[in-house]
Amino acid sequence: MIKEAVVETFDEIIYAANHGANRIELCDNLSVGGTTPSYGLVKLAVEYCHPLNIDVAVMIRPRGGNFSYNLFEKEVMREDIIALQTLNVDAFVFGALNKDNDLDTSTMQYLRQTAQETPCVMHMAFDQIPVRLQLKAMDALIDMGIKRILTHGSSNSSTAILDNVTQLARLLRHSKGNIEIMPGGGLNKDNLNALLELIPFQEVHGTKIV
Repeated sequence: MIKEAVVETFDEIIYAANHGANRIELCDNLSVGGTTPSYGLVKLAVEYCHPLNIDVAVMIRPRGGNFSYNLFEKEVMREDIIALQTLNVDAFVFGALNKDNDLDTSTMQYLRQTAQETPCVMHMAFDQIPVRLQLKAMDALIDMGIKRILTHGSSNSSTAILDNVTQLARLLRHSKGNIEIMPGGGLNKDNLNALLELIPFQEVHGTKIV
């Protein structure tokens, strides 16, 4: 099982590496849900983690707030991917929605193509998509080659993740192994086993997962 630790400082990278993280998701500004980290931090993270066989996934998000981006914000995201791709990162993490909170397939495809061979992840913006549209959105993500979906199983981040197992199971069933479903948001080393007893996820995510 892959434990992905969410970090925003180099001290947190060292802690995660020393406590069993298999992968880090590197962000800035976790207080607003995470934004794109600096080039320098990404470079040092890769140089530190790769010799330890720890992957580095990098958040691509130009600001906090909603996930509907204008033309200039999309270009910022594209340029960040191009720049950070030179550092041999293991995945890019992003999500784009339209004004109705449905998946913005054109922007997702645009960023996916920019990343070329680097795996891409749909972050928890997925949870803001209306439930009735989530399976269709998942199919679109599979078609464009997105590797995994990070999800809390609810648009309400304050709900306990164990209360969302029905929706998490629904998403996992629909994925049919074509895209990884990675639970996160309130998941930590103390409640992880309780979730895994209900659903044996292969990848898990959290700021306190290790």
